[in-house]
Amino acid sequence: RILGYLIHYVPTERGLKMVVEEICSCDDDSALLVVGKMCYDHYIRAFRANRGCAPTPSNHASRAAFDTIADMINDTIVDAPQSHANAKQNALIRDGYRCVVTGKYDWPSVMEIRELEEKVRSDFSLRIEATECVHIFAESANLDIGPASAKRDHSATLWAVMHRFGHDELPEALNGTKVHRLENVMTLVPGFHYSFDQLQVWFVATVQKNKYKLEAANAFTLRGYPECVTFTTPDQAKFPVPSPIYLAIHAACAKVAHLSGAAECIDKFYRDMGESMTLASDGTSATMLEHAIFELQAFGYETTV
Repeated sequence: RILGYLIHYVPTERGLKMVVEEICSCDDDSALLVVGKMCYDHYIRAFRANRGCAPTPSNHASRAAFDTIADMINDTIVDAPQSHANAKQNALIRDGYRCVVTGKYDWPSVMEIRELEEKVRSDFSLRIEATECVHIFAESANLDIGPASAKRDHSATLWAVMHRFGHDELPEALNGTKVHRLENVMTLVPGFHYSFDQLQVWFVATVQKNKYKLEAANAFTLRGYPECVTFTTPDQAKFPVPSPIYLAIHAACAKVAHLSGAAECIDKFYRDMGESMTLASDGTSATMLEHAIFELQAFGYETTV
């Protein structure tokens, strides 16, 4: 089912050609299952994995430490983000200290910048909420990969799949700390962040540049959110907007995961892991154990069985 839906939604012509060739090269159903499992493990689960978040960084203990937004920008801007905190700082600057979907102002920033605080106080239509820095491709994809590590093997397979789908540039573009580049991050409120990471919502490009239609696995997920989102920036060269290529890959993965039932399968694994204290003696926990080991390896933990 995953391979079937990939034929419909893989985002490049080269990717479609590769998927069809992989399917045609299979001699029987067992071979098809091997190819499908590879896409499940290193495409869908790479996006669907549980991911953490980081609050708004702050180097100042005092409230309202800056008079203007310009003061804050001059103090926090980072030329080449090397960490989640750096990426968050630059994303906030680009996104106007607001969630790109809801328009809510970032609560810590409002408390730290007098100009923002005064703006929010004087306009009752403006809303605030703590926001999070969201990576389209997960931070774990390429960070801290040691030689001969399980995580290195996992990442290599992930990027091999991306290569097969026609994205030769991705390994280098997102290598190491480049995963924090602005094209790969955006500012979101926690609720939408969770839905995005769970492949429950995704962005679909429109004919208008940088304008995206929000789609979801279930229509009610989008209640309270706008129909479309337009990414803006004060300086495209210095603060580029999220990459349409990265968003298209995420959207394709989300559609395949939803329509094939893979997302439900992963959810079940997470529930089983959360509820299970021991492994069954009859071997019925083998699949759950495999899933747990995969998660550990994907996030850089060495495992020995």
